[in-house]
Amino acid sequence: MACLFCQNGSKTFSRLEPIQELSQTPNFPIHDIVGETLNPYREIYECSECHQYWWIRVKGTGDPRSTYPEYYEQTAELIDDQRLELIRNPSVDHLLRYGGFNYPYSFFTEVLEKIAVKESDSLKQIFLKRTQNLPSSAKLWLRTWFQREFPNEFLDEKTKGFPSEVSLLHTMREGESILVTEWISIDQFVILSILDDTYTLTAFHFIEKRILWSQSVKRPFTEGLSIPYLFYQSGHLCYYQGFQKGSEYDSKLNRPNELLLFDLNGNLKISIPLAFRCYEVLSTEERDVSEYRVVHNFSFTIIDETLYLPHGNQIHIYNLKSKQLIQTLKSPNGDAFSGKTFLTETGIILFHTLKGVFAINNDCEIVFQYSSKFHPVFIDSKLNFYYYYAIVDNIQTGEQKRFLKTHDSGIKLPFEITSPPLEFKNRILIPFVWDKSYLLDDKLNIMKELDFTCTDTLGPHSFAVTKSPILIVEDKLVFTNDYHSIQMIDEMGNEIIHFPIQSEVIKLFSFDGKHTVITLSCFDEYSEENQIELILLAENGEQLLRKIFPGPEGLSVNFDGFLIFMQQNLIYSYDLFQEIERIKNPK
Repeated sequence: MACLFCQNGSKTFSRLEPIQELSQTPNFPIHDIVGETLNPYREIYECSECHQYWWIRVKGTGDPRSTYPEYYEQTAELIDDQRLELIRNPSVDHLLRYGGFNYPYSFFTEVLEKIAVKESDSLKQIFLKRTQNLPSSAKLWLRTWFQREFPNEFLDEKTKGFPSEVSLLHTMREGESILVTEWISIDQFVILSILDDTYTLTAFHFIEKRILWSQSVKRPFTEGLSIPYLFYQSGHLCYYQGFQKGSEYDSKLNRPNELLLFDLNGNLKISIPLAFRCYEVLSTEERDVSEYRVVHNFSFTIIDETLYLPHGNQIHIYNLKSKQLIQTLKSPNGDAFSGKTFLTETGIILFHTLKGVFAINNDCEIVFQYSSKFHPVFIDSKLNFYYYYAIVDNIQTGEQKRFLKTHDSGIKLPFEITSPPLEFKNRILIPFVWDKSYLLDDKLNIMKELDFTCTDTLGPHSFAVTKSPILIVEDKLVFTNDYHSIQMIDEMGNEIIHFPIQSEVIKLFSFDGKHTVITLSCFDEYSEENQIELILLAENGEQLLRKIFPGPEGLSVNFDGFLIFMQQNLIYSYDLFQEIERIKNPK
């Protein structure tokens, strides 16, 4: 008996069988589809007469709400000529050419076993280069195979990490783990590490490769929101430690317990117990504008050695030279201080609260105030208040502007803002939820409509402490949209680059104000280690570099483009610009 293709030209076949016993899978016959078979791989059957190949599989089917399937379905698909090349002639060349096609999951394990006998060295290079256009099952097999066949090289690769063109900077103590690094000058960075439940800040000189100072600290704030707990701000090294429990049900309501400020020589300037609070947007009338979410006032501002810090519904003002609390302000209407403070050209200090703004003079007298009924998601320099449902209030003129989406039926619905608007060069960019953004002039007139948006950080479940998905780099904007795409536009809204991505954007930053660094989550079956993919863009949007690094813990870049990253207790450096030259001009 020949196969279905030989008999009547059928290229697909399907049949159902009702479930009899939940513990058993029906044993469908194969011979009435394929006839007499030559059976090279599981699920792939070769007809002994015409030598065509069929992929035959069995799966449960029925109501998806049911715990158990109602039927089992057998399907058969005649394999096309392209996929046949790898089946009939297993080789590294055919694996790289056709490995992205659809095959049974177990197929790559079986075919790689055959390839490894003849082309072991070529498979080794695939693993070392981390070739990406292969399915997960092939990568997993290669990792297991490489570890078994080349154990010493596997351990070496695991220790030094990827990429290979790196320099060892420093070896920490055995068993010490590095949590984060932060550059405090062009040639100095600070490491936060842990060893035996002891946390230490260590400053390291990049050029001289030596430790400058070391300070013991308490446990960092890690039990809740993903906020930076070690960062540089206005000439100070800032550190959040400890935590206040906000809820036994939701860890995102936990807050840091203490703020530490160090000078750049490692001297503790001030340690302040924190009284941060969360504010829930709950009222019916507010949800029509601001949407339901929880608001945190975590940020603070340092201006001329003066610290402006939220403390409940008050503002505590510290002189960092005298290390003293010098003034306590209560905001008008009891609105909570957001932590954002601005010094105007006339010497007036302007505070943003969670619902408005107010200003004081040198004598701390309130000279201006405005409080909204709602929570704005952004306040620009002209004191326009932007709300979640694309409503903009100008508090100085009393004018209001709304941005509406018009459907084919004629119905107009308000847009929803995905992330806070961005102000640059007398322009405002507003990204909307429905895959659209507007570029406005300084009078809020629409200059250009863009057919893309960015990662949603302001939705109903947002906790108001989010990564920024849009970056200003000189006169250009870089958009990042999780699992979707990266775009760059100029100040007139003209698209410069647009390329797809397939993973989460972890961080977006520029180390020199010209080049853009994008780090993406990278779940790569070639490694069990935590790792990221780093993309470096030039000013014109050109992709200069795309590499996989261990991380993201401990990865940072200085102004000159030197990247440091960690692997266990080892600190490595990597010259991004030297690598770019090496790629452009290989020896």
